[in-house]
Amino acid sequence: MVEIMRNETSNTLIQQNVALHTRIAGSYDKRHAEIYNAPEQRRLLEALKQAISIAQVNAGTPRVLDYGCGAGNLTRHFLDLGCSVVAADVTPSFLDVVHASFDSPRLSTQLLNGADLREFTDASFDIVATYSVLHHVPDYLAIVSEFARVVKPGGVIVIDHEANETFWTQNPKLLEFQRATKKRRSILDRLSDLTRPAWYAKKWKKLKDPRFQEEGDIHVWPDDHIEWPKIREVLRKSGVDSIHEEDYLLYQAHYDETVYRAFASECSDMHLYIGRKQ
Repeated sequence: MVEIMRNETSNTLIQQNVALHTRIAGSYDKRHAEIYNAPEQRRLLEALKQAISIAQVNAGTPRVLDYGCGAGNLTRHFLDLGCSVVAADVTPSFLDVVHASFDSPRLSTQLLNGADLREFTDASFDIVATYSVLHHVPDYLAIVSEFARVVKPGGVIVIDHEANETFWTQNPKLLEFQRATKKRRSILDRLSDLTRPAWYAKKWKKLKDPRFQEEGDIHVWPDDHIEWPKIREVLRKSGVDSIHEEDYLLYQAHYDETVYRAFASECSDMHLYIGRKQ
């Protein structure tokens, strides 16, 4: 009975995520300046190059699973790097966006069920990569285990853009950075909110559910967040060794670059994991 209730809750959360992302799929890149900015894209590209270099697979075109592809952030880079990519997501509208954005014979798409990767057989991919996705997944540790199942021996798993522990522990230096870079809203901006029905709808949803998130985030709370030690343990038990890990300070488009550079070596808020299957 408990397992049935857990599955029903999980399915409800998945469907809510699909509905929310269907609404914003066409404008996703414009809504996420913390992702689609030059410094973050340069950092990401270097991480993906490193992942490809670490993979110990047969010569040829690496086959990549972009899990939770969204608007194609990872897919774009992997195609540019010469890989064959399966862009996969639970939201059909995102797959439409990817099809419209990239015209490549090395690209295919797959609609996911959101709970596992039953769509793929064991050892199907040279690289499995995900970026800013796990916190949307009800049972993210089960999905991490599935990553290990579908990646080939010698293949690589990349997990990026998930908050690290210092983000949740009120690190003094990080708090100082957040205060120094807080985006200020003008009075006109605040007044304009009052003219938008969507602003009232969001407030009402927050009143009904204090943990309502506009884009379906789930594990983004001090008592319920992505736990990297648990991810490492799941992967270790599945035969995946950590090859490279890195804490970093995410760059956002509104930051003063001078301020960012001053803090980037002293604090962090995100984590990158690259592991290779034995």
